[in-house]
Amino acid sequence: MTRPPTKSPRATMVAQAADLIARKGVAGTSIGDVLAAADASRGSVYHHFPGGRSEILAEAVLYGADRIDDGLAQAARSSPVYLVADIADMWRRMLTDTDFAAGSVVSAAATARETDPAIADIAERQFVRWEDGLAASLRSRGVDGDRSRSLAMTTLAAIEGAVVLCRAHRSLEPLEHVVEEIGPLLSSAG
Repeated sequence: MTRPPTKSPRATMVAQAADLIARKGVAGTSIGDVLAAADASRGSVYHHFPGGRSEILAEAVLYGADRIDDGLAQAARSSPVYLVADIADMWRRMLTDTDFAAGSVVSAAATARETDPAIADIAERQFVRWEDGLAASLRSRGVDGDRSRSLAMTTLAAIEGAVVLCRAHRSLEPLEHVVEEIGPLLSSAG
């Protein structure tokens, strides 16, 4: 019987930090929480993350964003409608698997401008990347530049907002409404 590969202590700390940010926000995520969740020693933080809390949180936001990046890249090659469906599927799993406790790591990071501006900057760059990717996909399907940008922002805002509402309502209903409304909007745009 083969064992699944184990994550390095560094990768475990990053994954746990991302999970904590998704659940508690940036301000609510401490090094102590990360260490406890990762079952790691205090010295391991400074060994793997010489920049301390800022460095591990930055890595965690990028880790959380990578999960969305993969889905966006695959779906954008097929169609924006599939992108919305694929991202919605990912959020359905995440929300139900965590009993609506975890939300978007990137959205949580974006709200940290006052306490952790460098982390908020990472979130801003990530949102711009997603907007650019979705807008490019829409342009490749005949949507003009200004409209493609507007639709990309609308789509991302609707999905991210739906995740917040799903957590608040402890229901997938807001996400289902977004999928029902955004899919046809994107289909008719091209």
